[in-house]
Amino acid sequence: MISSVSAAGRAEGRATTRWDDIMQDLFGRLRDGAQGEWHRYTHHPFVLRLADGTLEPERFRRFLIQDYLFLLQYARAGALAIHKSDDVAAMRLAAEGVSTLLAVELPLHVGFCAEWGLDETRLAQEEPSIELLAYGGFLLDRAQSGDLLDLQVALAACLVGYGEIGARLLSDPATRLDGNPFRAWIETYGGEKYQAVAQDGRRRLDALGEARGAEARFGTLLRDFRLAVRLEAAFWDAGSRDAVPVP
Repeated sequence: MISSVSAAGRAEGRATTRWDDIMQDLFGRLRDGAQGEWHRYTHHPFVLRLADGTLEPERFRRFLIQDYLFLLQYARAGALAIHKSDDVAAMRLAAEGVSTLLAVELPLHVGFCAEWGLDETRLAQEEPSIELLAYGGFLLDRAQSGDLLDLQVALAACLVGYGEIGARLLSDPATRLDGNPFRAWIETYGGEKYQAVAQDGRRRLDALGEARGAEARFGTLLRDFRLAVRLEAAFWDAGSRDAVPVP
């Protein structure tokens, strides 16, 4: 997911967020309860090959295409957050998020894809992967059948997870930045602006959990969170395998 902070994030230094130190909020408890799934997602071979610059360019292009299609599903789920909101202030906040996604983040992602030889016409014509269909279906199900907390827990795996991945890669001396074709991606998610977005997402989730009785519902929320994390890892799987020619 290329964020609206992309351009600024590329010019920033290494992030200072220490994600392992932030474990007491709702997201931290969910993360702690999904340690195995979380490690597979955030340390996936696809991620490690972004860090050392050895990922094949065609695999990265395939990931960018699916990420574009995922952003459309993310926007649809976000639009349902307006319906699930309790008051006008929350509705405005949800509407602002969807507007930013469609008017700012999506065009920036399209521009990033263009740098990799992918124009918007091709992006729109591509078929979603099985993994994307499963993930998008899960998000829309939580948006439709759950409440706002269910939805935000499902979305947090992506929103906050990319922040943790970016911060770790950018602060790790083993990450190759010079000459790495994926440097812009790493600096986007490891940069201060996206780190602020991810941390704000954590705070909002924690406040929503307080208001919506997360403690009493923690078992169900953790189940959904673990599934969202597994689907995130499956998204990396889809980018890692060889393309299958269409007959």
